[in-house]
Amino acid sequence: MARVPITVMGYRCERCSHEWIPRDSEQEPSVCPKCNSTYWNSPRKKPAASMLTYEEFKAKIQKTLRKSGPLTWTEIRTIAKLPEKFPNNKWVRHLEEEIGLKRERDTAGIFKWKV
Repeated sequence: MARVPITVMGYRCERCSHEWIPRDSEQEPSVCPKCNSTYWNSPRKKPAASMLTYEEFKAKIQKTLRKSGPLTWTEIRTIAKLPEKFPNNKWVRHLEEEIGLKRERDTAGIFKWKV
C-alpha cells in the first residue's frame, strides 16, 4: 500500500492560532474547540490608536499649561483631549525633571499643575 499526501481544508482560530479539521465540513464552526472563543474567525482589535507616546504626552501637557496657567488634571485632560483618565505616575515624575512641572495643593486640597 503506497502512502500519498491528502490535503484537507480546515480552520484556524484568530485568537489562539489553533488549527483543526471540522467534523461537519458543510457548516462553519461556531466556536474554537481549544479556547472556546466565539470570535475565532475575526482578528483581535489592535490596541487603541489613542495611546500616546511619552513625547506626545509631554508636548500636550507643556503646551496646555503654558497657554492656560495652573490647572487641575481634569482640566488639562479636557483641554488637551488626552485619552487617559489618570496620568502615568512615571511620566509625571519625568515631567517634573524635564520641563519643571510643579503640582501644588491648594487650600481645598485640589492639586494644580503648573510649569
